[in-house]
Amino acid sequence: MGQEFPELGIYTLPGRINDPQRTLEEVPLAERLGIGSIWPAERYDYKNVEVLCGAAAAITSRIKIATGLMNYPTHHPMELCSFGATMSHLSGNRFAMGFGRGFDRLYDVFGAKRANLQGLREAPEVLRSLWNNGSFSGENSLGNFPYLFIKEPPQNAPPLLLGALGPKTLALAGRHYDGVLLHPFLTDQALAASAKIVRDAAENAGRDRNACKVWATLVTAADQSEEEALAIGPARLLTYIQMPGYGELMFKVNDWDPSLLSEIREHPLFAGGKSADQDFTRYETAEVTSLFPDHWIPTSAAVGSADHCAQRLNEQFDSGADGVLIHGSLPRQVGDLLDAYRKVRRADYFDAHDPWFTPSPVGTGF
Repeated sequence: MGQEFPELGIYTLPGRINDPQRTLEEVPLAERLGIGSIWPAERYDYKNVEVLCGAAAAITSRIKIATGLMNYPTHHPMELCSFGATMSHLSGNRFAMGFGRGFDRLYDVFGAKRANLQGLREAPEVLRSLWNNGSFSGENSLGNFPYLFIKEPPQNAPPLLLGALGPKTLALAGRHYDGVLLHPFLTDQALAASAKIVRDAAENAGRDRNACKVWATLVTAADQSEEEALAIGPARLLTYIQMPGYGELMFKVNDWDPSLLSEIREHPLFAGGKSADQDFTRYETAEVTSLFPDHWIPTSAAVGSADHCAQRLNEQFDSGADGVLIHGSLPRQVGDLLDAYRKVRRADYFDAHDPWFTPSPVGTGF
C-alpha cells in the first residue's frame, strides 16, 4: 500500500534544532497524513542524517526516505556505500541518497576537500560501481582508491539525487543523476527554466528526457499565525540571501533587483559578522525582512490560507515539477493544507506518473 500523496515530500527537523527525538514524532505523523516522502537534512550537530534515516526506516513501513542533502567531501565513499546499502535493505527499498554542493568556507574550516562539479559527477559513478559491480579502483577528484569493495552488493541500489541552483549543476544532474532537488524560493518562471535545463541535459546525454525527476522545494506556511508565517517564510529566505554566492545566484535566477542584496547584508543587525542562520532565531530578524519587496514571498513560496497554498502546489507542477518538497512547516502544521490540496489534486495524472526516482546504471551520462 502506497501513500496518498506520493508527489509530496516534507523536510523533517527543518532549521537549527537540538532535539533529534522530534523525528520520532514527525516521521510517523507524516506517514499517517499520507505524505509520500520525508527528507532528513544533514547538519554537523544533532542532525546526523544517517542516524535520522535509520530511525525513520525503523518506525515506518510505507513512506519513502531521502537525504536532503548530504555533502560528499565529508564522507568516505565506503561510508556512503555502506549507508546506501544498509538503508536500502532496512527500509525495504524506500531510500534515495541526495547530495548538495555545500559551502567552501565550511570545508576549509573542517580541513576537507572542496566540492566541485567534477566530484559531483564522479561520486555517483563510484557508488553505482560499488552497488552494481561490487568494487571500484582508481584515482579521481574524490581521492586515490586502490580497491574499494562490497562483498554483497545490495539487491536494490538506491537512486541518487543532486541539489542544484545554478545552470551548470542543473545540467550535471540531468546527465548523471536520477533526480534533482531545486533550491527553495524559486519563482515559477525560475522553476520552469531550471526544469528545462535538467531535461534538455538528460536528452542530450542520450537519456530519456524525464529520467532525472525534478523536485521543487516550496517553503510553505498554510493557515499559520503572522509571527509563524514570518519565521517560516521571509526569515528563512534571509538565511539564504546572506550566504555569499547563494544570494547572488538566487537573485540572478529569480531576476530580482541585485541592488537590494548589499542593503540587506549590511544591516546593523549583522554587525561583527553575525549570521541570520547561526546567531538569530527566525523570530528575531523581522527588522531586516521588512526590507523585502512585497512580491518576493508570494511568487517564490506558499504563505497564506490553506486553499491558496494548495493552489501554489499545483502551480509548481504546472511549472514542471515532478514532485514538491514542503519546507519550513512541520508535519503537524500541514493537515489543513493537505485537506485543501486533496480537493484540487490531479489524481489521474499522478496515478499515471510516478514522481519517485529510478536508479540508473553504471556509466550514466558518460
